[in-house]
Amino acid sequence: MTGNPDLRGPLATIAGHGAVALAVLYVGLRAHWALGGQALQESVGVTERLLSDSLVPPWGLVGVALAIALLPVGLRRTHFRRALLIPAWIAVAALTARGVSGLLLLYPLRETVPPMSTPAVLALAAYSPVFLLWAALLCGVTVLSRPHS
Repeated sequence: MTGNPDLRGPLATIAGHGAVALAVLYVGLRAHWALGGQALQESVGVTERLLSDSLVPPWGLVGVALAIALLPVGLRRTHFRRALLIPAWIAVAALTARGVSGLLLLYPLRETVPPMSTPAVLALAAYSPVFLLWAALLCGVTVLSRPHS
């Protein structure tokens, strides 16, 4: 009589919490670096640091990551959901592109880039899947948070 329970709400909540947690970790690390900290910086390749810093200044990356961290919260609020759909999909695409490009540099494109240090290779192997997980969680909350009919 009751049928299958609708799990979209709880799954969206779980995906939202996961996306926010990964965003907060990234914000913390980027803020630490922007303030001059060096923790874990040697694990990120010089090429990646130069590319990310040349595209967006360090505090700009912190701001973008904070905005991405707030997306799941806003998507769960019906008043803001429509306004945040396009930024959410842009963030999903950007995070996916970052994750995939990092993985491509590990194997298929490895011969086309200058030699990378062992810490840079390990960083790509560790961080790229994290960006893909972040993208998947944000995608999940974007899809699952639509109003129930």
